[in-house]
Amino acid sequence: MPPNTTVSVPDEHAALINQVRSQVKDLISPFYDTKFNILRWLQANEYSVSKTVHQMRKHLKWRKQRKLDEDCSGLQKSEIKDQYAPLSILGPNRKRGDRLIVVDQAGKIDINGVMKSVQPTEYVHSIFRQFEEILRQLMKMEEELGTQCYVYLIFDLDGLDFDPSLLGIVNGPFRVSWQLVGTHYREFIDRVMVVNAPSYINMLWSAFCVFLPENARQKIVFPGSNWIEEIKEFCDADYLPEKYGGTMSSSLVLKDIKPVPKHLYWKSRPGYPNIDQFHRVSVPAGKSRTLIYFLKADNKVNFYNHNEDDITFCVLFSEKTNAKDNELEAVVQPIQKCGLPSIDVFDYEPEQTGYYHLRLTNEASWLLPSTYRIIVHDADGIEIKAVNQNEKWIKQGVSPKTNKK
Repeated sequence: MPPNTTVSVPDEHAALINQVRSQVKDLISPFYDTKFNILRWLQANEYSVSKTVHQMRKHLKWRKQRKLDEDCSGLQKSEIKDQYAPLSILGPNRKRGDRLIVVDQAGKIDINGVMKSVQPTEYVHSIFRQFEEILRQLMKMEEELGTQCYVYLIFDLDGLDFDPSLLGIVNGPFRVSWQLVGTHYREFIDRVMVVNAPSYINMLWSAFCVFLPENARQKIVFPGSNWIEEIKEFCDADYLPEKYGGTMSSSLVLKDIKPVPKHLYWKSRPGYPNIDQFHRVSVPAGKSRTLIYFLKADNKVNFYNHNEDDITFCVLFSEKTNAKDNELEAVVQPIQKCGLPSIDVFDYEPEQTGYYHLRLTNEASWLLPSTYRIIVHDADGIEIKAVNQNEKWIKQGVSPKTNKK
């Protein structure tokens, strides 16, 4: 279906929605169970019921783990992301409009300062929180209008200065975060209008677009000098800020973007283990390493970790320690982590007692190994060691008793 087509639900799609609903009813919450939420997943999977059910069940398990249909309390918060790299969610594009206007003032964001201040998991979780807010607004509009609604994203590069590190950020954290968003929030965006683009935008676009599927590329538009008129074709002036040709006060509806003060750059927090205590795992190029932990149900654990190079991790479950790959159940889908200065904390609450396989994959390198530092603590701060802690590819961290600060 073309993304710009406003639809209610045809009979043939209603039948598919009911098929999917019947196969996810054990996981889907009353809050999330709407025909349009299910329709989005069907559209993303070319109306294949089997593919939709497979993808949707993974997403619904994640929603349950992170309490997204309650209060989102399972998601970490990032005050840095919220304050210094916010989105401005304006509202519908016109009276009874079916497009939600969202503005990303990316050009004004101190992206280097943000990257020096955030932890990877909390940064991505903060983006998820923003998209949960967008989801709720879309659902409200759909309930009122009785038709599927989409996001119209104005991606404003006004103020963007060229920096040699910009390409690395576009290829790294920016790409990874949007890929993760695309995994969970399907068929949300109708159009991305890139405005105030600098002269070197082709270089940035060439680096970024190779990671986008074709249907996503088609939604991204680089308008010419008359971009304000193009925006006004989709949005009435009364629902647009003055900056984009509307009548709304920009200072009232657009978030104020400021640079990150250096005193907010990341520093180790109270209660965190010293980096010397972390165990170092060497992951060869193109290979994987797996750490196995015995965890008890409902006992929250914290995976403290640090990586200087990109690494992909996932968590798999088995009832026995020596399970074969076809006996493993994915409980955390693969997540790519970019190298940032901060120590990251990935929190997880097991649903079952058993063995949890933390699989680390070095997909980014063709030649050199990557070092991943990790230590796992329970809720009381007591270390949980891996069952296979003594593998030769693990260099043990310093014991807290002998660690010198």
